[in-house]
Amino acid sequence: MRNFLWLLVLALLPVQQAWAQVPQDDRPRAEIFFGYSNLQAEGLPGEEGQDDSFDDEVFGERAGLNGFNAALTGYITRRFGITGDFSFNRNDRDLTVPGGRGSLDTRVINLLGGPTVKFFNDSRVTPFARALFGIANTRFEAEEERSVAGGTQRNSFTTNATDFAMALGGGVDVKLNDRVDLRVLQVDYNPVFLRDRSIQVLGGAGAVIPQRLEGQRQDNIRLSFGVVFR
Repeated sequence: MRNFLWLLVLALLPVQQAWAQVPQDDRPRAEIFFGYSNLQAEGLPGEEGQDDSFDDEVFGERAGLNGFNAALTGYITRRFGITGDFSFNRNDRDLTVPGGRGSLDTRVINLLGGPTVKFFNDSRVTPFARALFGIANTRFEAEEERSVAGGTQRNSFTTNATDFAMALGGGVDVKLNDRVDLRVLQVDYNPVFLRDRSIQVLGGAGAVIPQRLEGQRQDNIRLSFGVVFR
């Protein structure tokens, strides 16, 4: 995270000289962004005391979740605005486990808000940075099926929780005309602070086994691009 923030600062330094050249009337009152989003998400935290091949496949593994990102920014001053941000990302994938198969369906919904600084200048390229805070709803559905002596063993669980989340990052817009910009890149460090939680695991013969998942910080990276309307 520290390296990412330093890179963002260094990328914005060249436009510092152009800030004072922007007339007040050149800024938008508001802008709307809509585009594609890819969330590089870490897996669910592992079960306490468990060491299992299925857990190794599911827990702690990073996966790419596809979806969309939408945001509305209202500007209070020439460069400072308040942004409301919503994103939906999902991934459904099959897993291979010893002696059988499995699947993991993951969904993450972010609802965030916070300050945005946009570095308007006299060129067509406009960088921006922001710090957003709010909540993320994370849902995991996992199941496995193994061949065992005497038949087939099936295990499954579902967990769905809402936790505190942030998005720290920024990006670059390129002006197409007076009303439309192309957001060529938006990068956010998107941590989700998962709490401890209890789940019910459906085991063989329909047995329900209570398990407890440890809380952790889920270090996600969200990449987006799309169109900005003013």
